[in-house]
Amino acid sequence: MSAALLSKRLDRALDAAQYFTQVFPNQSEDADGSADGEGVKAKVIDFAGLPTWTGKKLGLSLGRQSFKERAGLEEIERKEREETMGKIELPPNLDPFYTLRSLVLVLGQEVDRESKEVVFVDAESGHAVFIKIIEVREASDDTPLLVVQFRLDTKSPGREYAFWKYASTSQLIRVECPNRALILLHRLLLLNSNRAAPTGDGSQGAGLKPSFILTIGPIEKSDIAQLARDLSCAVVLGFEQADQPYGFHLCFVATPYCSRECQMQHWTTHKKTCNSLTGATWSVMPFSNANPFGFKFSEIISLSGGGRAKDSTKESPAEGEEDKAPPNEHGDNPFLIKVQYNGSPFIMVYDRTRALETHLNRNDNPRVFDQIAALVREKGFMGMKIYVWAKRTADWELSLALDKIPSQNVPW
Repeated sequence: MSAALLSKRLDRALDAAQYFTQVFPNQSEDADGSADGEGVKAKVIDFAGLPTWTGKKLGLSLGRQSFKERAGLEEIERKEREETMGKIELPPNLDPFYTLRSLVLVLGQEVDRESKEVVFVDAESGHAVFIKIIEVREASDDTPLLVVQFRLDTKSPGREYAFWKYASTSQLIRVECPNRALILLHRLLLLNSNRAAPTGDGSQGAGLKPSFILTIGPIEKSDIAQLARDLSCAVVLGFEQADQPYGFHLCFVATPYCSRECQMQHWTTHKKTCNSLTGATWSVMPFSNANPFGFKFSEIISLSGGGRAKDSTKESPAEGEEDKAPPNEHGDNPFLIKVQYNGSPFIMVYDRTRALETHLNRNDNPRVFDQIAALVREKGFMGMKIYVWAKRTADWELSLALDKIPSQNVPW
């Protein structure tokens, strides 16, 4: 996949993490911003038309996080501060999106303390992102929107950071973070900068750009499935079929192509996969959202369009979620699932994107369950896992081709 397509996909992931289309549903997908400044011009968001934030403290409202994550942030909050410059340090080995959420939550905590300027720094690379908080508005429902100005800066030998020229106080809060998370934060600010109305105080002319920050939370499974879809032409790698469509070969794998020539060129390779399910026998197996093991767990709750974090430690799905079927991202097409079995009366199954991630219960269909278990023991890796073809035949039902086992050399 080309760098341009990866860049576009990263922007879509950031929008999914900030629930942008849920907070601003009138911003159509073809008019979203681009951190690279390419594509269709984004619709400008008029901050003056949004009400002033009067809700909860931002340290609670700027993130959707699990109980474990909040405990980690409380530990960060307990860090002692230097007398002349507040200093917070985030661990270097966290996932960049996880750390991005932590950065936004820390920013909210500092606003609660009436700090107006925060600088995020990676000492190793010398990169820094200076953020000046202008005001806090209410984007929609209970979702706060931080109106900010920002600047990316780099410290080099013999040269100090330039952001000191824009800082209005010596009590500047300094947050040390990994460079990957810093780059992600800057990317988010650039993405939203293309949608932000000028703040009107002239600071952007002096080197600060206008932007805004919304609630950051876990990317929902339906969004992960969309982001994980590879629409690149199977022959011309990096050429996205969605941008210049020719079509799909409408067999069960729905392989994308940018031209008929590419489809014909690829047929010798593709036909082996295309014909691999011919004559397959499909066995039906129900599934459910029920937690089969009964242990307590802390679940990440993502509230569509809302900004209030909710911690949940429980033994069963949230009220109403047990009746909500996982999204069907595959339609009527067969798709690969990974089957994992450890000898219990439950089998774990999930697809590549984990949009579908569930358990099969032996009580629902003992005959098919025992066939799957025997297949895993006899032909699976170390007798514990195997890839099989499946189809979604109903909201709570899978059909599996247990007599047509695909190659087990699967990129997953």
